[in-house]
Amino acid sequence: MASTAHGNGNKVQDDPEAESLKLLADKNGKKNKATFKGPIADRSCTDIPCCILFVAYIVGMVVVGIIAFKEGDPDRLLLPQDSQGNICGKDSYVDKKYLLFFDISTCATKGGDFTKFVTVPSCPTPQVCVESCPANNELGYNRKAGDMVCKEGVETVTEGNKHQLVVQGKCAPYYLASQPVLYRCIPTLANNLLVNSSFLTNLAGNNMTKAAIEAGLEGLQFLLNAQNFGMSIFEDIKAVWYWLLIGMILVLVLAFIYILITRWITGPLIWCSIIAVFALIIYGMYFCYSKYKFLKDSGTSQDFELKFTLNLDTYTQSKDTWLGIGIFLTVLLVILLLIVLVLCKRIRIAISMIKESSKAVSAIKTSLVFPIIPWLLQLALFAWFLGVSVYLVTNGIPQYKVIDVPTGGDKYNLTNGTDCEPKTFEKEYPNTSASCVMAGYKENVHLFRMQVFHFFGWLWIMNFIIALGQCALAGAFASWYFAFHKPDDIPSLPILKSFWRTIRYHTGSLAFGAAIIAIVQFIRAVLDYIDRKLKESGQDNKIVKFIMCCCKCCFWCLEKCLKFLNKNAYIIIAIKGKNFCGAAKEAFMLLLENVLRVVAVNSVTSFLLFMGKLFVVGIVAVCSFSWFDKLNKDDPDTLQFDVVPTIIMVIFAYAVAILFFDVYDMAIDTIFLCFLEDMKMNDGSAEKPYYMSDSLKEIMDLQNRPAPDGNDDGRK
Repeated sequence: MASTAHGNGNKVQDDPEAESLKLLADKNGKKNKATFKGPIADRSCTDIPCCILFVAYIVGMVVVGIIAFKEGDPDRLLLPQDSQGNICGKDSYVDKKYLLFFDISTCATKGGDFTKFVTVPSCPTPQVCVESCPANNELGYNRKAGDMVCKEGVETVTEGNKHQLVVQGKCAPYYLASQPVLYRCIPTLANNLLVNSSFLTNLAGNNMTKAAIEAGLEGLQFLLNAQNFGMSIFEDIKAVWYWLLIGMILVLVLAFIYILITRWITGPLIWCSIIAVFALIIYGMYFCYSKYKFLKDSGTSQDFELKFTLNLDTYTQSKDTWLGIGIFLTVLLVILLLIVLVLCKRIRIAISMIKESSKAVSAIKTSLVFPIIPWLLQLALFAWFLGVSVYLVTNGIPQYKVIDVPTGGDKYNLTNGTDCEPKTFEKEYPNTSASCVMAGYKENVHLFRMQVFHFFGWLWIMNFIIALGQCALAGAFASWYFAFHKPDDIPSLPILKSFWRTIRYHTGSLAFGAAIIAIVQFIRAVLDYIDRKLKESGQDNKIVKFIMCCCKCCFWCLEKCLKFLNKNAYIIIAIKGKNFCGAAKEAFMLLLENVLRVVAVNSVTSFLLFMGKLFVVGIVAVCSFSWFDKLNKDDPDTLQFDVVPTIIMVIFAYAVAILFFDVYDMAIDTIFLCFLEDMKMNDGSAEKPYYMSDSLKEIMDLQNRPAPDGNDDGRK
């Protein structure tokens, strides 16, 4: 239940909530002795059942984590496994770090699903842990008996039996010069694979050509490209790390200066930002179209293919890339220009609201640093979630299947795909070419339930952390708004006190609101999972696609609406100490009664803040690209991809912009809701004066009437 606050202020007959807010002005317009210093302090715990459930769920997640850490083994993901399920580079195989495929060409049967190469031995061929990858191309039985690679448990290899062991599939039929990629021996292909004037042959007797090996490596090609791409990016970052560090510091300074000067020149700065964004977009259009014309006229443009590649030069050297970016910027310019023209008349009140928010942020400077705390909590939670998920995935029981049964069958009547036990297979079925290899992990319904339980908990706690940050900021900014004599009535350490007040009294309410968002997000994740499974099974017909698309769209819209309502509910909780349902109801009714003002203020301020983000990011993008492009031209060997440092700087700038401007967004929403509550509670009389500043009263054409004795309300 919502808490009931008690105070000594004058009771407002037409609004019971006004008593709990302890009006500052008495009938003579003099300062009340019970000076109000922010949201009500006398409150009680709210939504206690939700708090208990939330804490119990966290305990359950800890239990799941303990089970995962105890039973799981992340080395199953990080290190390769042979056909028997042994982990290369661990335990008795500590000296054998690399995985060798007997016949890499058979991997083509997996359809290029590279993920299976990482998680389980996915090729239908024996795989063995080795100390080093082969350095030369040669036939299996041409090797010395002591150097041959064979399955575990094979009898001693001699010069007399090695040919028979190769024919039986117990030893590798051929070796290819390879390099380790994620601890797997991947062939380094030449134009042909001739060795001693003879083609290498696999177990089926087929010639091993470059095309055959490339077909087998199709599933690993993404890993090969990713490794090369990652190494190139690492080398680029290593070459210009000091410039990146300097740039990041300058980005922080730029964002901080932008926030500070907004306090004094809000209107001119916002209009200049809008004009600057348009100028940056126009410059981007000019650059893209110029680049397109240059590549087209010079004939050096590379053909553009509609497929993903990690080679950035394929994109930067294609005229179609620059044409596409230019068209995108043109459309963006037109859309933003139309929005500015439509909202031009409403920008004035939005600028006034941003100016008020600037005053609040300037008065509570710690609000700019506070978002780092929720961000670190989210980062720690994600690290926990990722770690537990990895341990849970590797908590399954290995499953082994029979492969390589001859086409005509064998004397043991073995069948491909049947279960087998690797430790006893060779003894039970001697002299067979079939093998017993690991095919994955058995499905465990309890393990799946733990994964689902842990995933929902991650969503719930993540949304709780977001709610905690919003409610703490809302309480601090509400303290500023309802301080009748600024800055005298602003309480000390408003952020810290608001944070403690939120944790102490409203953990249950925040958990309630976070659970609602988490449920919707969980449903969206389930829809994505079902959609993916339908596509894999080939049942994604047009009707199913349409239904899934509608469901996804509806729940996406529902999530956005609930987030907006929750945010305003948290503001009411911070101000009045109500429970979640009561706060959500009051916030909804308050917004509904002022729907035109809500549309005018929220839409315009959101757009203006977005333009501010674009301004910061645009400045960083243009400066970074110009600088690193010049650096690369002066020394072409410095960077392999000159756009990579620019992309890093843009991502960092956008993250910083979000961090700073989200504080502004919360300040605007809080002050706007306080303004609506102020309008609802008070009428500007000496008994019930407005708390809003003079600039807001001027915009809204309101004023506080002086007391009968002629004294004003003392507002500044």
